[in-house]
Amino acid sequence: MNPKYNDDAKERVRQRVDIAAVVGRYVNLKQRGRVMVGLCPFHKEKSPSFQVNPDMGVYYCFGCGKGGDLFSFVEEMEGVGFREALEMLADEAGVELPRYERREWPGEPPPEAGGRGAGAVKADLLDIHKLAAEFYYKSVKSNPQAVNYFKSRGLSAETVKEFGLGYAPEGWDGLLNYLLGKKIPLQKIIECGLAVSKEGGQPYDRFRNRVIFPLCDLSGRVIAFAGRGLSADAQPKYLNSSESALYKKSNVLYGLHKARDGIRELGYVIIVEGYMDYLTLYQAGIRNAAAASGTAFTEEHAHLIKRVAGKATLVFDGDRAGLSAAQRAAFILAPLDLQVSILALPGDDDPDSFVKREGSDAFRSLLDKARPAADFLIDKLISESDGSPYGRSKVIDELIPYAYALNDDVVRGNFLDRLAQRARVDRRIVVNKFNNYRPSSSGEAQPAVPVNSDKPIVVGTLEEGFLSALIAAPKLIATARQFISPEILTDPVAENIYSIMLGAYDRDGGLEGLLDACGGDEPLKRFVSKLSVTSVPLEHLEDELVQKISILRQKYFKARIADVRAELSVCSAAEERERLLERLRDYGEQLKESDLRE
Repeated sequence: MNPKYNDDAKERVRQRVDIAAVVGRYVNLKQRGRVMVGLCPFHKEKSPSFQVNPDMGVYYCFGCGKGGDLFSFVEEMEGVGFREALEMLADEAGVELPRYERREWPGEPPPEAGGRGAGAVKADLLDIHKLAAEFYYKSVKSNPQAVNYFKSRGLSAETVKEFGLGYAPEGWDGLLNYLLGKKIPLQKIIECGLAVSKEGGQPYDRFRNRVIFPLCDLSGRVIAFAGRGLSADAQPKYLNSSESALYKKSNVLYGLHKARDGIRELGYVIIVEGYMDYLTLYQAGIRNAAAASGTAFTEEHAHLIKRVAGKATLVFDGDRAGLSAAQRAAFILAPLDLQVSILALPGDDDPDSFVKREGSDAFRSLLDKARPAADFLIDKLISESDGSPYGRSKVIDELIPYAYALNDDVVRGNFLDRLAQRARVDRRIVVNKFNNYRPSSSGEAQPAVPVNSDKPIVVGTLEEGFLSALIAAPKLIATARQFISPEILTDPVAENIYSIMLGAYDRDGGLEGLLDACGGDEPLKRFVSKLSVTSVPLEHLEDELVQKISILRQKYFKARIADVRAELSVCSAAEERERLLERLRDYGEQLKESDLRE
């Protein structure tokens, strides 16, 4: 979608969809003046700090700081991108969006021939995966071995049905013939990774004699499959779909689409390693878990977690491989400002075996004992060292990159304190190692402390009140701009927002598109959202605005007078002093006239 399409489509949808109605599906909202309030859906809270301004079409939470418009709310709650959020809302509102026309399968030109775009191609692949999932699921009943496998793993028929678990027949072309019978072109089937074609040979099914686990995106649409071999000599034991326009192995956490409600309710996500670990937890009523799907934990997985939760508990096997996997995952998650805990299960247990033997309550009790990732890492490496000065120095060297990846100064400081204490080393030595550390993968020297570009914006009380008043009553902008130009606001953030407001007002005669006018500056958008839901008494608002304008002008001219006096104190040239004195007199006159209340 090009930018113009984005703007046009967003505006048509925005005009027809009430943000309060959409948010109200997830949050019990109550009217409070010009805003509506409720418990935040993004974090657990007992007192409502989440507010919606229906007139402005924005929301903001004073507890966790999340804010935005109708589209960002749907993106956040549904775990989808902008285009999907737009299409969902457009369908609901009856707004027709320009779409690529679908063609019949036979004789379809490739995308590069100018017929269809990437969005339509993905829709085709989704349709094929849906058909394949139906085929695999229906094939279970005709294969006793597959039925027995699911029963032996303790999965109920309801769980098999809910997750569309299936079976790929033993022959070479069961799915292939089924899809060809549905008029799906062979090349499309191969493009999905469901069939394999080798030069000079006949195409054949990728999955054969395997139980099938459909893999879904955050919207619950099947995008790939994982197959576990049923024969003892199956190689490999687990086989995933090849990567496609829909599926990137490192981008998928199994079951995350089912876990979002549980994650929101409990405030954190549990990450396990295997499909069966996840399914056993789900069936036992633990509904806030997800699993890495056939690959090691990746940065993409970490960012998926960040989208849905602020806290994560990593649950890994207690063997050496499991502990090493937990360590890798903790390092990957470190830069994302998540609260990460790690639970290493006892002995040879994994979540699947532990829950089946001990039950879900015992597993929940173990979760309460999960250790903060920092403590887990320090104790793990200390226990593996030989305790010598060299060994303890090596532990510090291994953990300095973890400290470097942490963005929060307090969290990092606590980690360095703990590391020095457990390694029995003076803290100054640990800090010195940290200050001298540079990532080996970078060709340039990096700052010792990572810069967090997502710091909250703080605006002074006076400027904040001025901007909130204008957002509450945009008609007052015409008055305000006669006396306040952007540069009069001495706070640079306030100056920026005021400039954007004036531009939006000139363009639209109002401030409905104010968030869009902030561009890609997410912290600025969040702050504008906050201003939009800040309670502003409308009675006597114009008089109060005049008072704020007067004080802002006085503040500005007093600051300028102080600047000129500072210049005069160090200026000796007669001509320059005369120029400065003239400026001082001018600012003094403007200060006298700045109070509009007289």
